[in-house]
Amino acid sequence: MVASRLGYIVLGVEEPSKWETFGSETLGMMANTDDSGNVCLKMDDHPFRVLVCKSDHDGLLYSGWEIDDLDTYEEIRSKLIEAGFDAQTGSDAEAGTRCVSRFFRSTDPSGNNFEVYFKRTNVGEPFVSPTDVTEFVTGDMGLGHVVIPAPNLDETRGFYESMLGLQLSDDLSMAGGGNGQPDVRIYFFHADNPRHHSLALFNQPVPTKIVHFMLEVTNLDEVGKCLDRVNAKEIPLMASLGRHCNDNMVSFYVYGPGHIPVEFGYDGRRLDLSTFKPTVSTVGDHWGHDYQM
Repeated sequence: MVASRLGYIVLGVEEPSKWETFGSETLGMMANTDDSGNVCLKMDDHPFRVLVCKSDHDGLLYSGWEIDDLDTYEEIRSKLIEAGFDAQTGSDAEAGTRCVSRFFRSTDPSGNNFEVYFKRTNVGEPFVSPTDVTEFVTGDMGLGHVVIPAPNLDETRGFYESMLGLQLSDDLSMAGGGNGQPDVRIYFFHADNPRHHSLALFNQPVPTKIVHFMLEVTNLDEVGKCLDRVNAKEIPLMASLGRHCNDNMVSFYVYGPGHIPVEFGYDGRRLDLSTFKPTVSTVGDHWGHDYQM
């Protein structure tokens, strides 16, 4: 009983139209506005992977976890209810907005909202990037990954392991770096696919409920060209170009509208789930990634 992949995320921002521009002109995703005024950002044959809704507060509203078979979907829902967690079934209208056949929503022990769904609908329309991005890495590995705050770190880790079946990829611990900065602890989890991690839990609170989400492309030149677009528009970076240790990703981080960071990268590590053993890390990067939080 395990979630198959991170299928989508839902963001809430005061001005969704800014994400339509940023998503298409900077990140290279296809953007359109649905009948409800939500901005749909498309990066493959799915109708969208990022849904941006109008909200009084900027941040992550939901992470959407895809389940490949109906029995597993029902097992996860029943297990949550038996453990005393909410598992509120979404309405037909809400399912239509998300382009899924059915879904329910719940909340983890650190207060992060998520959704679990079965069977994406409206799949099949081709992706054509407005900035000529050749391809995003999705398919069986889904959107990419999302990193969320988890002040109740160990309890939240146990929740995702026991309720969604996610499995630990890496346990990263780093000293705070002086000036009263707290120590950093991040748990990285993979779903039932080879991507090194689809979820990571950060041990400190974040007002927007999101540390960042990641988009992966198929070659290094796409990363460089996106970085050129960011610099030409003078959009602030959260981190310079660098390579991570645990998942090997070459990437940079840019602040999207609403101060929501996006990691844009290439060459993420793939796991052989039949042999992989979780790692323990004390260093985040081989080089680069000068963070400006």
